[in-house]
Amino acid sequence: MYEIDELKIYRGSDIKITDKIIVTQPTIDQIIEFGEKKYFQAVHTLTGVGADFKWQLLDYFQTDYTTVDDFEVFKIIVWRSLSSKKYIHKELIENQEKYAEQLKNISNEDLAEMLVNPLSLILKDIDFADFEEYESNKNHETILYDKEHDITIDRFVYSKIVDAVRKIHMLKRNNQLPANEITKMFLIDEAREEAMLASKKEYKSVLKPLISALAVKTGQLGSDSIWNTKVNMFFDSIKRVNKIQDAELLLQGAYSGFASLKGVDKDRLDWTGEI
Repeated sequence: MYEIDELKIYRGSDIKITDKIIVTQPTIDQIIEFGEKKYFQAVHTLTGVGADFKWQLLDYFQTDYTTVDDFEVFKIIVWRSLSSKKYIHKELIENQEKYAEQLKNISNEDLAEMLVNPLSLILKDIDFADFEEYESNKNHETILYDKEHDITIDRFVYSKIVDAVRKIHMLKRNNQLPANEITKMFLIDEAREEAMLASKKEYKSVLKPLISALAVKTGQLGSDSIWNTKVNMFFDSIKRVNKIQDAELLLQGAYSGFASLKGVDKDRLDWTGEI
C-alpha cells in the first residue's frame, strides 16, 4: 500500500495513480446530476472484494469467494460490470437491420444509457470498455490493457486505485471471513436473499438525510456551499459534526455534575482529533 496525502483528499485534489490514471472527486451537485444511485453503485462495486460478491461468484462463476484475491475479483466481476456499453451501442446503431428485432425492445433511454461510463466521476478519461485482458511480460499474470490509449492496470495499479477511492469515501475493506463451511454457505445464502429483496425495493437517497442534517446543523440551509462541496469533505464534515457534538455533550454533563468523565476515552473529548 502506498501513502496518499490525506490533506489533498480532503481538499478534493486529483490523485495521480500513474501518468495516465487519475482518481477524481466529484462535488455533491455533480453526483446528483449524474445519478446518486448510479454513482454509489459504481463506488461500491469498484471497491468490492470477494466478501462483497460472495453469491455472485458462486452462482455465476462457480468460484469460492474465500479462495480468490481482490485483483482476481476485479478481473472476474468488477471490470466488466463497470464498463460502458458503447461498443454494443455502436454495433446496434451501425447494423440496425440486422438487430431490428432487438432494437424493438430497447428504448431510446436504454440506448443512451449504454453510452454512460459508470466511472466518469471517479476515473478521469478512462472507460473500462476500452480494456482487454493480456498476459504480462513481467510475471505472466493476466492484466488489463487499453491498447488505444496505452494504459495498463496490473495488480499494483489496481490496489492504488481502490485504496484512493476508499479513502475518498471513507470506506473500509470488507474483511468478513467465515469460520467454517457451514457459516460460509449461510453467509452466501443470506447475501443472495438480501440482494433479491433490495432489488424489489424503491431506492432511497443516501445523501438527502445527510445533506439535510449538515445544512441545519451548520446553519447553511439554502446555501449553495454544500452542493459545491467535494465528496470527501462532505463525509468528513458529517463525521466531524458528530464528533463535536459527542465531545460537547460529555463536557456539559461533567461540568453540570450529571456525568463523570472517569473511564471516558480522552480522544472523545478532543473534537479536533482524528475521526
